[in-house]
Amino acid sequence: MLGSTDSNVESRLDSRLKTAVTASGDELFVVVSETAGLGRPIAGGNIVDWILSRESRGKDGVTMFDELCWRMVAQDVPLWRAALSIGTLHPQIMGLGFRWARGRGVTEYQVRHGMERHSDYLESPMRPALEQGVFVRHRLEGNDAALARFPLLRSFREAGATDYFACPLAMSVGRHHVVTWTTDRPGGFSDAQIAAIEAVLPALASYVETKVLERRSAILLDTYLGRTIGRHILDGEIFRGESRRLRAALMAVDLRDSTGLADRLPGEELIRLLDDYFEAVAGAVHTAGGEILKFVGDGVLAIFGPEGRAEAEAAAAAFAAATEIVRRIDVANENRDIVGQELIRFGIGLHLGEIYYGNVGAIDRLDYTAIGPAVNLVCRLEGLTKTLHHPILMSESFAEASGAALVPLGRHPMRGLAEPQAVYTPQ
Repeated sequence: MLGSTDSNVESRLDSRLKTAVTASGDELFVVVSETAGLGRPIAGGNIVDWILSRESRGKDGVTMFDELCWRMVAQDVPLWRAALSIGTLHPQIMGLGFRWARGRGVTEYQVRHGMERHSDYLESPMRPALEQGVFVRHRLEGNDAALARFPLLRSFREAGATDYFACPLAMSVGRHHVVTWTTDRPGGFSDAQIAAIEAVLPALASYVETKVLERRSAILLDTYLGRTIGRHILDGEIFRGESRRLRAALMAVDLRDSTGLADRLPGEELIRLLDDYFEAVAGAVHTAGGEILKFVGDGVLAIFGPEGRAEAEAAAAAFAAATEIVRRIDVANENRDIVGQELIRFGIGLHLGEIYYGNVGAIDRLDYTAIGPAVNLVCRLEGLTKTLHHPILMSESFAEASGAALVPLGRHPMRGLAEPQAVYTPQ
């Protein structure tokens, strides 16, 4: 078990990483989970065969890495700490990883973009392995010059560590995946123990790269298509014309005077306005459990309730998202007004109706989206906000399902619809 000195180095490491923040105060090192792990060696069997087995590939990353470390311990590799750092392709997350400590379990973490400019990365002893793909070893009992350059290694030696070994794995997104091994064995790792570590690296690299490709596919689909749609596609819903008929709550949001804004504002200021606008819309939609189907210029089409929600529940979620969008943009506008920036003006339409939800398009270029008269109606409602001067308008079917306190605004003709439609707005 770790002694008090070992616990102190863990606490110092966590405290230092929590100070790694962006200029806006966002944490660069985020702990996802902390797990006690197995807590004892796993004897028997060939480790390489186990890594490549279906058994290990079916485990989550925390469980797999914990078991790997305890299997190494059982085969006379005296691990004190180990860490697996994995590069990823994500607009916010630079990498993810697992940190194992004997007697303290496994910490799963994410590293956000911006960490590469922070001292904790610049002064990391595994940086050459990450960037150049070279093996890095530092013996911590003597006067290794690295102790003066790397605060982490000084903390390790104070806690009783004797040897540090960083090993590059496969390269991904400009950086290598890296696994590090640290021991507190007097004299450090023996030659036989280093050989045992090196023997598992090809299999571990294969395991990590397979998992990275799976995760990257899911991340890219989630980021560019949405979480629900990405799952449908990964589950094999890829054929043109494959769709489902269902009732769902729909939301259409559009930015006002986008052409005028593009003419008046410098490019960088326009981008900041769009970022504020889209962040408010997407954040509110996702918080309410909705899915953004598509961005069309500065317009957004979102859906609520295609996965078994009752109509009333879907409408309530969409209404909550709409009111949250208004609140978030009001806050953004207050901040923008203080510094003399252009204010964000927008409109929101809400409708509950029947759609076709699935793959539409050409044989070699498909779009997973919603189509049907309900989509047309929700877009017409959003457009009507320009003339009725209310930020949120909703259809009669949506009003009935939402249960919200509303004000009727009469019936209004809409392009493409034979009959005028009843329109409502929140009180």
